[in-house]
Amino acid sequence: MTQERDAIITDKLSDFRILFGQNLYRIRKARGYSQDSMAAGCGISRAHYGRIERGEHAATIDTCYLIAMFLQIDVSVLFNDLPL
Repeated sequence: MTQERDAIITDKLSDFRILFGQNLYRIRKARGYSQDSMAAGCGISRAHYGRIERGEHAATIDTCYLIAMFLQIDVSVLFNDLPL
């Protein structure tokens, strides 16, 4: 039963990362930034930023804060419309 539960949680986290990345993508595109300029503005590598946007990596709270600061938005905007 534990393996089944762990698999469900892993799938939900993966889905959450993908949806978070889609939010980042929409926000970035709406602001007219490339992945390169977003990453540079946030002080992270373009490769790392790209993996976050594709949902391959989870963004840390520190990275979320850096992204929000660069975009001059409240960090909560990055999580708008994400399922709990």
